[in-house]
Amino acid sequence: MAKLTLEHKEIKDLVSVVIPTYGGERFIAESLDVVCRQSYPNWEILVIEDGSRDGTQEIVAEFARRHPSRRIEYIRYERNRGPSHARNLAFAKVRGEFVALLDVDDRWLPDHLSASLESLRTSGSDVAYSTVVMFEDQSEMLLGVWGPDWNDLCDFPYGLFRRNFITPSATVMRRQVLADIGTWDTRLRYCEDLDFWLRCLAGGKKFQHVSGCHTLYRRNHKEAATSKTCAVLEAFAQTIERYMQFPGLKERRCRKFVYNAYLQAAAFHAQMDPRYDPSADPARIGPLMLYAWRLRPKHVEFLLKGSLHSLRHWLKGRKPVRLAPILSASPEAAPAQSAAA
Repeated sequence: MAKLTLEHKEIKDLVSVVIPTYGGERFIAESLDVVCRQSYPNWEILVIEDGSRDGTQEIVAEFARRHPSRRIEYIRYERNRGPSHARNLAFAKVRGEFVALLDVDDRWLPDHLSASLESLRTSGSDVAYSTVVMFEDQSEMLLGVWGPDWNDLCDFPYGLFRRNFITPSATVMRRQVLADIGTWDTRLRYCEDLDFWLRCLAGGKKFQHVSGCHTLYRRNHKEAATSKTCAVLEAFAQTIERYMQFPGLKERRCRKFVYNAYLQAAAFHAQMDPRYDPSADPARIGPLMLYAWRLRPKHVEFLLKGSLHSLRHWLKGRKPVRLAPILSASPEAAPAQSAAA
């Protein structure tokens, strides 16, 4: 992965808040305000507009005029290149000892930064994350929480091979993590955050869960990236497979997680209606089952089921289906995702 070149010297105790946005005019003022309302007072903000053109720049400029003593930096790409590109550009320009991630459509409670920094300092860890409260965009109705359960924490990091329970907006890390681990992978279409967390673990970085909920995660709004659950589940399986052999992990155990992830993706392709999930495709059931069988060859039933599904697909006169890659041929070839996901 590309090494990150940091443009500024580190300022002790400063938190650099990175906000990528695409079509986020409806949310950006509130995002800036939640940073301003933090009980921890020492912060700077970097907003990266990823190819959209709306009122975001004017809103950021007005906020900067009202806070002249703060560094509020706005950067804009002329074309949409995806949230990883946007984050990487901001990461290179951060000055803080700590870096906090905030997607433009999410919110922080006032104690988010103070609780995260206290956790990092007390534990000596490199990355702090907390559980998020999910809420529905239009009604503001609470939908539940998303984060690790007790088993995930006791079994860390294996829990990340079951599901990605670390939300970027609920994460604060030391700047040194970026210097050591490098940039986010811009070739990834989905699960780029999970890939980064697993790279951090492979690089020996320590994670700390912050008790309580300090972040609100918005669901079901039109500005979000189209929901493609099936494609995300495929990407999840491929991502964890790439890291199941890194030092300190039991490969045999990880192999079971990857096997189950491929089967789960196959099941969703069988169940989901393409009208609600455009990535759903029954033709992928066979290849996904064969990928699962490859990891646990004794389970011959999935070799047979996968072969049968693929044969049915072939008999219908359709072209053979390969497993959809999560890596594009080049960064520009990947369909960019909205940062307002």
